Amino acid sequence: MKNSKLYPILNILFFILSLFINFKSVTGGLGGKSIRELSDKYANLFTPSNQTFAIWSLIYFLLSVSLLVQFDKKRQSEILNGPIFILSCILNGAWIVAWQLEYISLSLLIMIGLLLALAYINKSIMLENKWLTKLTFGIYLGWICIATIANATALLQSFSIDLPMNYQQGITLTIILVGAGIVAGVMHKLKNPFLSIAAAWAFYGIFNKQIDSYPSIAYIAVICSALITVIGIKITISLIKN
Repeated sequence: MKNSKLYPILNILFFILSLFINFKSVTGGLGGKSIRELSDKYANLFTPSNQTFAIWSLIYFLLSVSLLVQFDKKRQSEILNGPIFILSCILNGAWIVAWQLEYISLSLLIMIGLLLALAYINKSIMLENKWLTKLTFGIYLGWICIATIANATALLQSFSIDLPMNYQQGITLTIILVGAGIVAGVMHKLKNPFLSIAAAWAFYGIFNKQIDSYPSIAYIAVICSALITVIGIKITISLIKN
């Protein structure tokens, strides 16, 4: 049964737990290697530049503010007054553990679970007039959409399949275009333009990393970044008008 006093506290406790697991992963306290080292190990043409991952700082900051707002009954989001956010924190932490221990297949399954949990949250807040919640979970979902694709490509990379470079480039270009299409479709379906912030940033990260080595990938990525941004702006204008 939902409890307007209990869940805000539980949300923060589980969020702190996920932050602690994140901290341990950054310092190499899980599995002996940091997230960045493992990301480099399974790097592929879809992996964005390292600085792109700084978006986690924004996501965690917005989550912190949103969870504090939950203590104000008038500004509470109904979906956060339940167990779904706690589940997302558990999945977040579980993904880090699986990734750090290099259980790549398991990490992908967990990431898909996190994706579905965040999609459910975003669907539940569609009709709410709470822009902070939409901003927070829109960016979070947008990033996890791209992260799920990156996790899948890392899994393929772990199989050590030796494909000719032109095949790898063609596959990466296809993945970028499909990824952009998925994000655009999800944005339109959930009426949340803020997914575009994370997705556009991720595609720009690919551009930034590949511009010197693989310009065709870089240019497609930056075009997708621009298109996602434009679509996000159009959805925002439509929501304001309505």
